[in-house]
Amino acid sequence: MAGQQAPTKIERIVAARYGPLVLPVPLNPMLVGEYQKYMPKFTGIEGVTAEEHLESFYSYADNLDISENDVWMRAFVQSLDGEAKKWFRELAPQSIADIEALDDAFLKHWGDKKDLLYYHTEFGNLKRENGESLPDFNKRFNHMYSKIPVEVKPTPTSAKLTHANAFDSDFYLLLRERRCATLADMQDATLEVESNIMAAAKLKSHADRRRQRGEASSSSASSSEPKLDKMTKMIESLAAEISKLKVEQNSGKTRQQSTFSPRNPNPFRRENEQMQIIQREKKQMKIRRLKLLSKM
Repeated sequence: MAGQQAPTKIERIVAARYGPLVLPVPLNPMLVGEYQKYMPKFTGIEGVTAEEHLESFYSYADNLDISENDVWMRAFVQSLDGEAKKWFRELAPQSIADIEALDDAFLKHWGDKKDLLYYHTEFGNLKRENGESLPDFNKRFNHMYSKIPVEVKPTPTSAKLTHANAFDSDFYLLLRERRCATLADMQDATLEVESNIMAAAKLKSHADRRRQRGEASSSSASSSEPKLDKMTKMIESLAAEISKLKVEQNSGKTRQQSTFSPRNPNPFRRENEQMQIIQREKKQMKIRRLKLLSKM
């Protein structure tokens, strides 16, 4: 209509979030503060049943003294999560007019109305989830087992087998070796089995680190052996060269003594010549030593 005002942005957001609800205009003020901190949640895939969630939410709403119909419905929608939230948003727009209609739609879809075959399938496919603690899994297992109607309830022996199959193959074998008499005994044994597996993994990790350190040390030692061999050969070569120089020096002195004529009338000149020859030999030895050292 020409005189009707367009909905505000917040009204459009609320309409998208709570599309299946018939809400008044204007809305009553929503709850404030940390009201969601203690709000019960329902996902549709965890151990809480629809009936249990409704009972918990009614108690929660009563504690907060929620009296307005639209506030109660919006708060209940906020308590849905995961698959349950997805289910709600797929409902027809403005198909839920009040609290009673919302309760009926919720219980019709999520209530305990499943056939007997469903219980066998759900219970038989039960697995421990990644990151799920053993106490949490055992609690979920027991809750699901207790929901199964008496006429189709698995025997305790069958329940033990289902419980063992909920773990990986290694855990399963260790658990079956315990030969527990009851389901409660088996659930207690799971704590011991997990503790042993963690201790074995820790010991293996320590052994692997020690082996890696040993391999690294051996590799370092073997890599240094060629360097030592090369240095040893250079030292031996230097020693041989020094010995050679000493022999040459001694032979040079012998030649010097034989070449000097005793008939030389000037003994001082002969001594000077000998000193010059010795100095030249020493200088050559020094040069050779420096060359050998530079090669190391």
